[in-house]
Amino acid sequence: MDIEYQKKYIKELIDKAVAYGFEEAEACFMSNASMEVNILNGEVSSYENSTMQGVGFRGKKNGQMGGSFTTSQEDDAMDFMIRTAMENCEVLDDEDEEFIYCDPDNAHLESIQLSGFYDKNTYDNFSKVGLKLEKDILALSSDIKAVDYLSIGCGTGPSMSVNTKGLYTYKDSDFISIFAEARAEKDGVVKTAGNFWFGKDIDAFDEEKFLSKLKKKLLSKFGASSVKSGSYKVILDSEAFVSLFQTFMGAFSSYSMQKGLSLLAGKEGEKIASDIFTIREEPMYEDALEKFPFDSEGVLTKSKALIDNGVFVKALYNLKTANKAGTESTGNGFKGAFSAPVGIAATNLVITPGEKDFDQLCEWVGDGIYLTELNGLHAGVNKISGDFSLFCEGFLIKDGKIERPVEQITVADNFYDLLKKIIATGSDTISVPEGKGEYFCPSVVISNMNISGDIEEGESN
Repeated sequence: MDIEYQKKYIKELIDKAVAYGFEEAEACFMSNASMEVNILNGEVSSYENSTMQGVGFRGKKNGQMGGSFTTSQEDDAMDFMIRTAMENCEVLDDEDEEFIYCDPDNAHLESIQLSGFYDKNTYDNFSKVGLKLEKDILALSSDIKAVDYLSIGCGTGPSMSVNTKGLYTYKDSDFISIFAEARAEKDGVVKTAGNFWFGKDIDAFDEEKFLSKLKKKLLSKFGASSVKSGSYKVILDSEAFVSLFQTFMGAFSSYSMQKGLSLLAGKEGEKIASDIFTIREEPMYEDALEKFPFDSEGVLTKSKALIDNGVFVKALYNLKTANKAGTESTGNGFKGAFSAPVGIAATNLVITPGEKDFDQLCEWVGDGIYLTELNGLHAGVNKISGDFSLFCEGFLIKDGKIERPVEQITVADNFYDLLKKIIATGSDTISVPEGKGEYFCPSVVISNMNISGDIEEGESN
């Protein structure tokens, strides 16, 4: 890929757009090269190696910002993009002004985070790792009957933008992800569980650690039964808490607030969570797989708290919503895809851990429920009110220790109430990929949650 050619191309597009009558304009080039190997029944079941690239354009005329996108760079592609964007400007009637931006002191922004290991990501290497992993999963126990899904994928690709204000940005990075889901059967009962790994160097994949976690997740589910309905102290597993928090993450977006879709509107500076709960956005977090020194609009990102000791500090803003609110962008204006408009997203989110490890949390809780899986997050939640009712799985905690697995239960609560009921966080922080970056999250203890069970405690399936 000739980056210099792409830079020249989008600069020419910008100049042509200005000559056509746009007051200001921006063009970006994006490319994504990816590869994926899927393993099933001792064979490579599918293989995909693809590269997608395209050019996006947006231009402002008469107060409206029109956009266009193309994957073609033929001779007539520039004219098509400019004409399409101009037609959009003529029909749009957006009262909220959009901007082309450049900070003169930070007009040239580059972030190259290529690992140097990407050349290792070959069909042969991924196939070798995947086939061995499937074989070793099956060897963990005679109860494990199949690996229903096993995928190894990677991706890389630059993004580059230029605008009429003088901004130039360039960003590039790469990643690898591995996910496996296994199925076990015992006495006619079938259980499934999955595990994931992500990184930048395939040689850094710790198969032994991966297998140990998957085995524990899967085989510990046997012998599960329900519990009596009631109010329980709950330890939310890191992955479960992340999935719940991510579901309601839109409430922290200024766009949602301005559209009347968030109950946090107007609550900046108010207490919305317990005193011990702090979550920060750390775009340049040292342990993060990817860093975000600037957003898609060329605004520098910065470390900041969303919730600081229970206090909601500030919403997330892009240029458009910040202008409407009379404030500054927080550096959270990101594009979700090639042709997507600039939205609002958080990068790396870090929840402040506590001092107790998981075993100590269980001892401290005494009697309660350890929830490891929340199911139905796309159906059993009201993202505006915060109410949720979800099928879940986990373990019963008795006398400070894990006693047995639990299933066929439902947890019902409210997200905003739950934040106020956090009474501890563990020291067992893990990273979970979500959204633009990662969540760095420990186990979280909730003082009480309503659990509905289907059978009397102690009865087994």
